[in-house]
Amino acid sequence: MQFWKTLLWILCPLSLEAQDHTDRIPPEKVYAVSFQKGSVFIHKSVVAGAGNARPETIGLEYSTQRLDYNSYRICRAFLRTGLSLAYTDFHSPVVGKSLIGSLFLEPVYRIGNRFQFQFRCESGISYFSRPYNAVSNKSNQSYSTYLNTYLHISAGTGIRLSGRFTATVNGNIHHISNADFKQPNSGLNWMMLSGSLLYYPHSNRLPKYNYVPGHKIRSKPMADAGIMFTPGQGYHHLWLTKRNYMLGLFGQVSCTVSKINALTGGAEMTYDRYRDDSIAPLNNSRPALKAGLNLGNEFLLGKVIVSQQLGIYVTRHPAFYSTLYHRWGIRYRLGAHWYAGVCMKVHKEVADLIDIRMQYRF
Repeated sequence: MQFWKTLLWILCPLSLEAQDHTDRIPPEKVYAVSFQKGSVFIHKSVVAGAGNARPETIGLEYSTQRLDYNSYRICRAFLRTGLSLAYTDFHSPVVGKSLIGSLFLEPVYRIGNRFQFQFRCESGISYFSRPYNAVSNKSNQSYSTYLNTYLHISAGTGIRLSGRFTATVNGNIHHISNADFKQPNSGLNWMMLSGSLLYYPHSNRLPKYNYVPGHKIRSKPMADAGIMFTPGQGYHHLWLTKRNYMLGLFGQVSCTVSKINALTGGAEMTYDRYRDDSIAPLNNSRPALKAGLNLGNEFLLGKVIVSQQLGIYVTRHPAFYSTLYHRWGIRYRLGAHWYAGVCMKVHKEVADLIDIRMQYRF
């Protein structure tokens, strides 16, 4: 779910060594317009009210295309990053309309002189016009707040039409949710086919580089420890409870295995303060104190680290939790040892919480 913008980096070759290139090619500015058309994906029965939606989107983009070898050698692709603004009409009184602002990351792979393959990971904030309302829009079980987090992945191909224009076609998967801030929050997923026209003020030519396979990265494991906290959340109608707060401690060992990749293993202990509904089963949210173990992966993007974890509880946990959970996070390096970030914890397909955390690296 959250932070999909890194998932497809797994496909990149991760061990490349720089050649003796001294060129410093400046990034190329890119302006684009896109059109999308598709349908809503009904991933569970409770969101069937959105099934008749037929979304159509028009979007504008501004981005920069990296062309230098230092960027290319990381995963043999030319990285395009930028901003996107998109308006979508779902043609549905249940779902309504949306305006989405987002940041994207798009590696572009050169295929000969005219063709390319690209995939995109994107996240941002979305405004939706028809959230759930117990009186006027009870059929919308997908989202209940006007503002929601937005995630998007896509892949496709492109062709150079001229020295300054490129056309692309992509398959797209979009997702929104409020990370369980307010119920109902089953999430909205829609799939689209898109066409885009990209304009390069100077040139859209992707240079051809030779590369030399690099040596394996050898690094000593690094130890981390930190604290995490979640403030109060809204009432969860499926779990019949309301979380007042969560406070936890965690530790992990991280081992770098490539220039942009590390593997992790860790443990955590959390305390959740719930207030159960009067109709909830006895000890519905007990025990409050839980412990778990996890394995994960980290993408090392300069001062930014994007992480994914799969965890398992090793102590008793509330009945509405699954034994396995997964977590998606992003953190920023504040200094030589300190990091700050946010993470989202999910049980199966149900978002549990978003925590803020401070982390110290020894």
